[in-house]
Amino acid sequence: MKRERAAERLRDTVDQARRRLALGLAAGLVTTAAPRLADAAPGGLGAEAAGLKPGAGGDQSRAFARALERAAREGRPLTLAPGVYRAARVALPEGAAIVGVPELTRIELSEPGPLFTGKGLRRVALRGLLLDGSNLPGGLQAGLIQFEDVAAFAFDDLAIEDAGGSGLALFRSGGALRGSRIANARQSGLFAMDGRGITVADNVITGCRNNGVVIRRTAKGDDGAVVSRNRIEDTGALDGGLGWNGNAVNVSKASGVVVSGNAIRRSAFTAVRAHESSDVVIADNLCLDCGETGLYVEYGFSGAVVSGNLVDGAANGVSIANFNEGGRLAAVTGNVVRNLFRRRKLDQPGEGYGQGIGVEADVAVTGNVIENAASFGVHAGWGPYMRDVAISGNIVRNCEVGIGVSVVEGVGPATIVGNTVTGSRKGAVVGYRWAEAATPDLGAAGSGGLPGLTVAQNTVR
Repeated sequence: MKRERAAERLRDTVDQARRRLALGLAAGLVTTAAPRLADAAPGGLGAEAAGLKPGAGGDQSRAFARALERAAREGRPLTLAPGVYRAARVALPEGAAIVGVPELTRIELSEPGPLFTGKGLRRVALRGLLLDGSNLPGGLQAGLIQFEDVAAFAFDDLAIEDAGGSGLALFRSGGALRGSRIANARQSGLFAMDGRGITVADNVITGCRNNGVVIRRTAKGDDGAVVSRNRIEDTGALDGGLGWNGNAVNVSKASGVVVSGNAIRRSAFTAVRAHESSDVVIADNLCLDCGETGLYVEYGFSGAVVSGNLVDGAANGVSIANFNEGGRLAAVTGNVVRNLFRRRKLDQPGEGYGQGIGVEADVAVTGNVIENAASFGVHAGWGPYMRDVAISGNIVRNCEVGIGVSVVEGVGPATIVGNTVTGSRKGAVVGYRWAEAATPDLGAAGSGGLPGLTVAQNTVR
C-alpha cells in the first residue's frame, strides 16, 4: 500500500513537471528539453549501469553500496534516474556524490535506522533527492541522514520527509544544507552536535514535531554555525518540557552562532532560543505566532545582539534572562515587538507572560518599538537580579505598564531616558519589588530618590 501511494505521488509529480515544462515552452521561457542528469552531473555514473534500478521493488541497499563504491573509486558522481528506490543503512564512501532529479528521484527507507550514514569522511555530496523516512521509528538523536566526523558535506536541493527521528543528525561535522525542504520529522529537521561551522541556508522546514534546527554542543564552546534565510513553520513540542522542545531554532552551549533573516511562523514555544550560548547574533528575523517567548537568550551566556527582528504574537517578545546563572551582556536594538499575551505558566500555577522586552544585566535596550503588551512594554530586572541597564529611545504603546524596573535592595544602576510611552494603563514607568508595584508612576516625576535609578526626559501621554 505504501509503495502504491508513492507510485501515485510520483506519477502526479511527473505530470506536474510535464505541465510546467509545456507551459514554459508555450511562453518561450524554456528552449530545451527537461534537464538531463548528464547536464547536472557531467561524467556521472548512471545508477542502472551499476545495477541500481528505479522501481525494482525490494530493498536495494547492497546495490546502492556497490554502485557508490564504484562511482567513488572512479571519481564520478552516481546519478539516479527518476523513480522509487528502497534502502536502509547505506554507508557512504569517501568522496561519495549522489545526484538525482529533484522531487522525482525518491529513496524510501526500507527498515528502521538511518537511510544514509557517513563516518570519518572528508567530503560527501547529495543533490536533487527526495528521501522518505516512512515514519519508521528513530531515536532522539537519530537521523534519516546520520553523519559522524564528516569534514565537509554539501546537501543541495534535497527533500526529506517523514523522518522517524530527525531529518539530519550530524555529529562533529561541517558543511552546508542549502535550498532544501524538510517536512514532518518526528524530532528535529536538523540536529547538529559539536558542529564545525555548519551553514543552514535558504531551506523550508515545516511540521517538525519537536524542533526545527538544533545547534548544540556537549560542552560550552565556539561553534560558528550560520542559520540564515530559512522558512521554518509549524514547529511542535510533541515531547513537552519547559522549552527544550518547540523551538524553530534552538542553540545550546554553542557560541559564535548567527541566526539571521529567517521567516518563522507558529512555533509552539520560541522562534529563536539561545541557551548558555555566548557571542550570538539574532538579527532580522520575522517571528509570527509564537506560543511562548519569541526570542530568548538565557542562562550562562556572555554577549548577545538581538536586533532588527519583528515579533508579532507571542507570550513574551524578547527575553534576556538568568543573571542569577551568569547571563549577561547584550544589546537589544531596533526590534518591533507587538501583540504579547498572557498564558498559563509552565512551572507554577496561574498566568504570566505578556511582556514585550525583558532584560536583567549589562544590557542596552535602544530604539525598539513595543505595542500591545498585556503586562510590561519593557521590564528591567527581577528582584535583586538587575545591573547596568539602559533603556533609551524606545516607543512603547498601549501596554499595561510602559516600563517596569526592579527597585529591590541591592540592584545595580538603571537608566530610563528619552523614551516615548503612550497609552499605558497602569503607569508609564513603575518600580517593582518582585511582582508587586512599589512606586507611583515615575514617568513624569523622575526617579523618586531611588539610588542608582535615573528616569528623565521621557515623553508620557
